[in-house]
Amino acid sequence: MYLVQKYGGRYLRNTEDLAKIADYVASHRAQLGELVLVTAAMHEIASEMMEKAQQFQEGIGESQLDALFSASEFQTAALMASALEQRGVPAKVISDIRGHSLTPLEIDVGKHELILTEITKALEQGIIPVVAGFQGIGEYTMKDRFGRYGAAATAVVIAGALGCDCELYGNTKRVYVIDPRVTDDRKVFDKISYEEAMELTMLGDGDLEAEAIELASMLDVKLYVGPALKEEHAGGTYIVNRNIIVEEAAVSGISTYDDVVVYTIKGVPNQGDQIAELFELLGDLNVNLNVISQQPYKGDTCVVSFSCGNDDIERIDNALAINARFRGLETQRKDAICMISIVGVGMATHVGVAGKTFATLAEAGIPHYNITTSEISISATIDAANKAEAVVALAEAFNL
Repeated sequence: MYLVQKYGGRYLRNTEDLAKIADYVASHRAQLGELVLVTAAMHEIASEMMEKAQQFQEGIGESQLDALFSASEFQTAALMASALEQRGVPAKVISDIRGHSLTPLEIDVGKHELILTEITKALEQGIIPVVAGFQGIGEYTMKDRFGRYGAAATAVVIAGALGCDCELYGNTKRVYVIDPRVTDDRKVFDKISYEEAMELTMLGDGDLEAEAIELASMLDVKLYVGPALKEEHAGGTYIVNRNIIVEEAAVSGISTYDDVVVYTIKGVPNQGDQIAELFELLGDLNVNLNVISQQPYKGDTCVVSFSCGNDDIERIDNALAINARFRGLETQRKDAICMISIVGVGMATHVGVAGKTFATLAEAGIPHYNITTSEISISATIDAANKAEAVVALAEAFNL
């Protein structure tokens, strides 16, 4: 039976960590079955690469950046294979599993071609394939170098192709019902649906890769996120198809996202071209927007609000100040904000969740600003000082 394991983050900081993984794999090889190892870059190696990349700032090209970061993963895979060989475990480095026959259009819509010949051949020969983590699955920029898509996505697509489970071992050891940084409640999901895990990841400050979870959902790959190097899966979380979960609560978890700023621009013409120009401007600045809203204003104008990270303030302020079309509009900025989100696939079939959410905040005397919803989530921006109180109030209201 096949199994794909990915190691990275806190489990792969240096050669001592690498040796621990090799020891575990060597001593548990019979239980692990036909194993494929996917390694992210060892922290020691990645840090050196990042320092070199930072010297170029935005001047380094995408292909060069790809090569630089891929090299760190290739070096880590080579060291892992060597460590396994020293322990009597046959291993082989697989540096590239990407096919090259897709058209530009297919690539543009997110298709990926994998060549697994070397992996399956190694497995048939009783050899553990050690795959270099980053295979170009998912896009990233210089800004995302500390959290770019890589090893987790690679592990998931390999598991999907082999038709097996995938275990992700890194900075995230489990998925919490409530952010443990806000409350002492350490309740963990034993199982969570792909949709809920993705929403909690995208709306919060967690380290899980949303794209890896999305790929797992598309390929129906059962994921396990938990403490590594354990004989039994205890204390971690399975991320699975929602059909496997019998009970769907209206609200399953709460996530928070810190260091948010809310911009409100009044008097924007309703025709649409100026609104389009605003968001094109933000796109050119590489601003990652959290929440967008639009309401009628005076005459044939509207109010446009959006939230984003505090790191974008200076660039947005400068861009709005020099753009003649926005310079004359009333612009307000509210700092010291955080976003709180409740998530649950059961929202689609339970009524009154929104009413209960905002009634709870009102009863606690917590004002909210921007609001956004999806089929399985409700998010609101609130004052950062009220974050802990809001989390506790909503957790009590929904019995989390």
